[in-house]
Amino acid sequence: MANMNDPDFNTNILICDDNDAIHKDFLKVLNALPDKKLDIDYLEEKLFEDDPDDDVPNFHDPFDDIQFHIDSAYQGKDALHMAEKAAEDGKPYSVIFMDVRMPPGWDGILTAEKIWQKLPYTEIVIVTAYSDYTWEEMIDKLGFNSRLLFIKKPFDTLTVKQLALNLTNKWNARDRSRRELDLLNQELLRSGTATTPSLDRRLQELKETLEKI
Repeated sequence: MANMNDPDFNTNILICDDNDAIHKDFLKVLNALPDKKLDIDYLEEKLFEDDPDDDVPNFHDPFDDIQFHIDSAYQGKDALHMAEKAAEDGKPYSVIFMDVRMPPGWDGILTAEKIWQKLPYTEIVIVTAYSDYTWEEMIDKLGFNSRLLFIKKPFDTLTVKQLALNLTNKWNARDRSRRELDLLNQELLRSGTATTPSLDRRLQELKETLEKI
């Protein structure tokens, strides 16, 4: 489990959708707006269902303590460019929420495929209100991938919060294990010495962890 109190914990998220109202909805749900009391007309569209926590007096939402960093892309090619640039700058996106229909450019499935070719560890959530692709068609195009989730609109705020939290935590846990594994392998190469039983066990543990996450 990654440490969410670690200052290096990655909460960078990209929203890719051609509808500006969707971006605003995600910003509100993930507590990324500087003023949560802003007059937001688009909420009348009711993309997200009412949050049952609104009726609980003095309720403290634990997600309020998490600062997500949200960027927006409106076309698939833009999402790929932004994901590559973020990774180059050392600030990769841990999670991308991806719409399916984004005319006139790439759809979300093609965009996910392009992103994984360059950044295979990115967690991607395909979001759509339509049955654009069946599960079988997505598997055929993308292959079975534990970093792919599929949700349909409308969905409630808790679903989005849980996905954001769980997937960022998953990304960070994998990244931590991957970094440690790379560091140990580099040290072995530099030293030119043989591994020890304890080091062999640790290397195997890290490899198994990466396979499971």
